[in-house]
Amino acid sequence: MKKCLKVILSMVLLLIGFTALKPSAEAAKNPITPQQSRVTHTLKDANGVLYKVYFAGVREKKATASKDRSDWAKANGIDADEGDLLYTGNYTLYTHNPKTNHIKKSKFYFKDYLLNATRKTVYTVPARYKGQPDMLMVASASGVGYESAHWFYMKDGVLTKLIEGDTLPYSKRPQILAKDKYLTALDDQDGWAFTAITINPAKATQTRSFPKYNNPGAVIRSWKKHWQ
Repeated sequence: MKKCLKVILSMVLLLIGFTALKPSAEAAKNPITPQQSRVTHTLKDANGVLYKVYFAGVREKKATASKDRSDWAKANGIDADEGDLLYTGNYTLYTHNPKTNHIKKSKFYFKDYLLNATRKTVYTVPARYKGQPDMLMVASASGVGYESAHWFYMKDGVLTKLIEGDTLPYSKRPQILAKDKYLTALDDQDGWAFTAITINPAKATQTRSFPKYNNPGAVIRSWKKHWQ
C-alpha cells in the first residue's frame, strides 16, 4: 500500500513539475520578451477580446532632439522639436493573447523608423462603442504641422492593416464621430480639409468622405483628444 502511495505521489509531483515548466518552455520560444518592447499597447477587438501589442526594434539608438545636431536627431520642427525624446531602429509589431504564453511576430516591419516618444508617434484610438475595435497607429511626420499613420486593428486574433499611412495625411489626429466612424483634419494652404473614415471591421475595409463645415474653425476648437 505504501509503495502504491509513493508511486501516485511521484506521478502527481511529476505532473505538477511538467505543468510549471511548460509555460516557461513556450515563453522561451517567443521571438521577443515584453521587456524588449519600446512601446506596448493593449488592443481590444470588435468582440471585446484584449491583446497586447508590442513595438520592438533592433539596432536601436536613443537621443534627445537638438537644433545643434546635424544627424537623425536634429530638432527640425518636422520630425522633432527641441528636447523631444527620440529612438530610431528597425521595428516590428508583435501581438500576444494574454490567455496564452505565445507572442506572435506580425508581418509589419518598419525599417529606420524614427520613434518620437514625446509626441507618442505609436499611439492608439480606443473604441468608444460596443462592437468597435481599438485602433493602433504608427505615425510619421509628413511635413511641418502634419503627419500620416498606418492604421491597424485586431481581427480574428491577427493584427490587420486598415489604412496605408501615406494615403491619409492629417494635422489633427483621428477623433471618433460614431461607431466605426472617424474624422481627421488637415491644415493646408486653403484652410482646413476634413476626411471622414467609415470602417467595416468584419471585412477589413474602409470608405472615405470629405465633409464641409460652415464654421471649420469651431470644429477644430472643439476637437476631442480620443488618442492615447
